[in-house]
Amino acid sequence: MGKHALTAFYGGTFDPVHYGHIRLMIALKNLLNLQRIILLLNNIPPHRANPMTASQRLAMLRLAIAEIPDAFLTIDERELHRSTPSWTVDTFKELRREYGPDSPLGFIIGYDSLLTLRSWYRGLALMDLCHLLVCPRPGYRSLLTNQVDNQWLENRLTNDPQALSQQPAGLIYFAATPQFAISASDIRTRYREGRSCDGLLPSSVQSYIHKHGLYR
Repeated sequence: MGKHALTAFYGGTFDPVHYGHIRLMIALKNLLNLQRIILLLNNIPPHRANPMTASQRLAMLRLAIAEIPDAFLTIDERELHRSTPSWTVDTFKELRREYGPDSPLGFIIGYDSLLTLRSWYRGLALMDLCHLLVCPRPGYRSLLTNQVDNQWLENRLTNDPQALSQQPAGLIYFAATPQFAISASDIRTRYREGRSCDGLLPSSVQSYIHKHGLYR
């Protein structure tokens, strides 16, 4: 099969988007020489309480992207138009139809998400639709061999970034990206408690949060 460019997708509620998200994507872009990363903004996440409105989170995401000089990030808003919970496998079914059977697609997740993949709605079916680009998360590395089916994992692991462009789906790649100790939940707590969030998220996003009185 001929080589195609890998298109990577990064899903989340981005409630709010912060430097942990942004620096991770920049690191992954450089590591895998990605031409673009597409952000899948969740509308109604199945596994947590409703976040800020979609329009507010979309506005913050657009502000954050505008601060990045290299315009490799774009936003896919399809999940915002659903009235039902956003199941990742359904989104990737749509993406696969749009990109065709031969285009390599990658889904960026953390180690913690890999550990719970079997509990997702048709989570393992994602391997038929995309590659998994797994990024480290604090405290999860040592748990992998205990909680993931070793044979299932070993049959799909690759250490070769080039392999991700040689087939459309089915591989798991552990990306050696830095770990950023920044979380949206901590930022929301800081805002509720009136503590500073300087250095944790872009200044334009901070200004938006203050202007609209979010997370109080």
